[in-house]
Amino acid sequence: MSQTVENVSESFKKFGSIDYAVFILMLIISALIGLYFGYKDHQKQKFNRFKSRRGSVELEYLLGGKNVQVFPVAMSLVATFVSGITLLGTSTEIYIYGIQYAYVMAGPLFLGIYMHYIIIPVFYELKVVSMFEYLERRFDMKLRLFGSVVLSVSTITWLPIVVYVPALAFNQTTGVDIHIITPVVMSVCIFYTLLGGIKAVIWTDVIQIVIMYIVMVLVMIKGTANIGGLSALIDINMEGDRFETPDFRIDPTIRHTFWSLFVGGGWYWIICNTNQSVIQRFLALKDEKTAKKGCKIYVIAITILIFMCIYNGLLLYATYHDCDPLTTKLAKANDQLVPLLVMQILKDIPGLPGLFIAGVFSAALSTLSSNLNSMAAVALEDYFKPVFKNKISETMSGFVMRGTVLIIGVLSVALVYVVQHLGSVLELSMRLPAACVGGMFGIFTIGMFLPWIGKRATFYGALVSSAVMTYIVVRSQLDLARGVIGYETKSTSVEGCQYNFTLIENLSKPIHDDEIAGQFHHMSYLYYMPFGAMIGIVSSVILSMFFGFEDPNNVDSKLLAPMVRKYFQSNNKKSVTKHNEEKEMITIKFEDMKNQME
Repeated sequence: MSQTVENVSESFKKFGSIDYAVFILMLIISALIGLYFGYKDHQKQKFNRFKSRRGSVELEYLLGGKNVQVFPVAMSLVATFVSGITLLGTSTEIYIYGIQYAYVMAGPLFLGIYMHYIIIPVFYELKVVSMFEYLERRFDMKLRLFGSVVLSVSTITWLPIVVYVPALAFNQTTGVDIHIITPVVMSVCIFYTLLGGIKAVIWTDVIQIVIMYIVMVLVMIKGTANIGGLSALIDINMEGDRFETPDFRIDPTIRHTFWSLFVGGGWYWIICNTNQSVIQRFLALKDEKTAKKGCKIYVIAITILIFMCIYNGLLLYATYHDCDPLTTKLAKANDQLVPLLVMQILKDIPGLPGLFIAGVFSAALSTLSSNLNSMAAVALEDYFKPVFKNKISETMSGFVMRGTVLIIGVLSVALVYVVQHLGSVLELSMRLPAACVGGMFGIFTIGMFLPWIGKRATFYGALVSSAVMTYIVVRSQLDLARGVIGYETKSTSVEGCQYNFTLIENLSKPIHDDEIAGQFHHMSYLYYMPFGAMIGIVSSVILSMFFGFEDPNNVDSKLLAPMVRKYFQSNNKKSVTKHNEEKEMITIKFEDMKNQME
């Protein structure tokens, strides 16, 4: 063994001129799409200035004029949810901990049912741009603002993770520092999102998701062939104990069990998709029927992509079962395993490493652009319009939306410096938003299913949930960083390594699940969001005993889930209709004024 681990690492960094060209081409195409839709929007506003309705700027920028086709929207949803975190983190999870995580695949099915029968019908009937407008109509302005702040905080803490993951992949394949590549790529993302609005975001998502699927298929085919075929992959993973039956233990502190994955993971999918970026995509479609069709396509496509990620996790182990790159330090971090695999199997084919990096960055860009566009909607609808009593000009609306994209984009790049010291990205991406998102979901659940719970009890219940979950998340993350919490990983080997390396003994003693049982803040991260929602709901019910219960019949039936409406006779049926009629009257008066001027 004459080669060292450093020599092997350098030999994998064959990112040639063709690879750079492929990667740069992806960025150029994304930027051109933003220019195209930005130009079209400018021309439409320029030549139809006196014919456009009030609010047309935000309608085009945030909802694409509500004439976007269903398939691009469905693919955009897939690209939004499947960031680089999923592409790299899921495969790494299977390699380190085994196939147990695969049982989370029931989540998309639960998501599809919930979106089809509850979320889409309610929000389509309300005709809103920001999902938090629902909270004002159901409760009051205080809860609408609370929801907007929660989304803003969770987005700002999550987006740096999304930026960081593809930067790791780029560093593994090229050696370029992550703090050099992140500002470059983020600048392109800000550029096309800022100029082209949601149409640019959706169509770049379509291109980027196609790249993702191509990359995943290439890695699966070439990697499987390299190890001797599908039967070899199955045999090696069976021998390495990667295949395992569901763990039915009830202990909530065990990281992954059937219950945490099936129940906690299922609710995680539902809660994460009950957000502004997803609902905004559905509202960009022309009607409710089309939105439900898009939901079905989304669930099928996302399930296929997650299956590919799980398969590549098995492929990782089959490739490195006798020479673990984490032990030898060929991969310096868990989340560099997939880039290492790709470079090993595709390095001799010009352009394919570049296509892989383009695919990983595409996943990140789609998630980033979608969330930036959604934050633009929240900033305009929930922060500025209430302050200015909806008296905000078209020009000012454009400045607010585009300024929000710019500010949050720059902040995301800056916070990458913090994220790189916080641990594994897949688990981290589920931990941090849980501090407030679960409680937020609890508010919407109360609004749609518990009409006798009033605004005061709901607001303070949400505060209780946020406080408890913040404590749990911060404590658990600190314990993980200090090594107080540890999880048992699957065995690995270095007996088949064909290069020299220095074996560094890990002197820290891992803490097994049975030793941490009973520690409240050591629960599985998959329970965080549903637990936060449950705390908010239960607290609100208890507080209602002190603040008093509301008359359910005073709640407009359109604000309730369809299956709940039939149980209550609303005395306030006209509230939502009246709100929409007021919007239409403003538009009609505006049109009449223009006609008189003409």
